[in-house]
Amino acid sequence: MLIVNKRLLNSKEAAAYLSISRSKLYQWVENAKIISVRIDGRRLFDVLDLDEFVNNLKKSQNAK
Repeated sequence: MLIVNKRLLNSKEAAAYLSISRSKLYQWVENAKIISVRIDGRRLFDVLDLDEFVNNLKKSQNAK
């Protein structure tokens, strides 16, 4: 049996992944802080983009 890790998350999963609310997630999307993609009308979030977002947050906070 082949088990594949899910790379694209829906908004509920992405918000849970980042430990934030869905409204905060959408706010960050509107402010172009987080990248999303639309597939068949669904907004999806690439785990790699979410990880990059977190890494950039860490870098900017450590630079202060």
